Amino acid sequence: MKKQISGISNPDELNKRLQYTSPVTWIILGLVASLLVGLFVWSFVYKIKVKITGSASISSHVATLVVQDGDLKKLAVGQTVYISNLEGKILHFDDNNQPVVSDFDLSDGNYTYTIIVKEMKPIEFLFGR
Repeated sequence: MKKQISGISNPDELNKRLQYTSPVTWIILGLVASLLVGLFVWSFVYKIKVKITGSASISSHVATLVVQDGDLKKLAVGQTVYISNLEGKILHFDDNNQPVVSDFDLSDGNYTYTIIVKEMKPIEFLFGR
C-alpha cells in the first residue's frame, strides 16, 4: 500500500491509482449474493422432517406397529402414520406398549411404516423455536 501511495503528491493523483474492477468480478459477486439470498429464502420455505420408520403387521385392516423403546416416547395417540402411501392415526397402545392404528385398506401382512415426529425449518436452527 505504501508503494502505491508513495509517488502521490496531491489528492488529484489518487484517481490515477484506482484499480479497474472487471465485469467478471461483478458477475461473481452477484452470483455469490444470489446464492446467499437463495439459501436464506430456502431456510424459511423448506421443512426438515424427523421420521420414525419400522415394520407394521396388518390384520383385518388394523395395523400394529413395532417401535423401538427409545422412539416410543416420541409417539402419542392421534399421531399420523403412513403405510404404503395410506394415512392412519394411532388409536391406542396395546399390552406390549406398541401403537395400534386402524383404517388401512391393505391385505393382511407385513409392511413398512413412517411416522413424522417433528418438522423444522432450517432457519429454526439459528433462532430456535
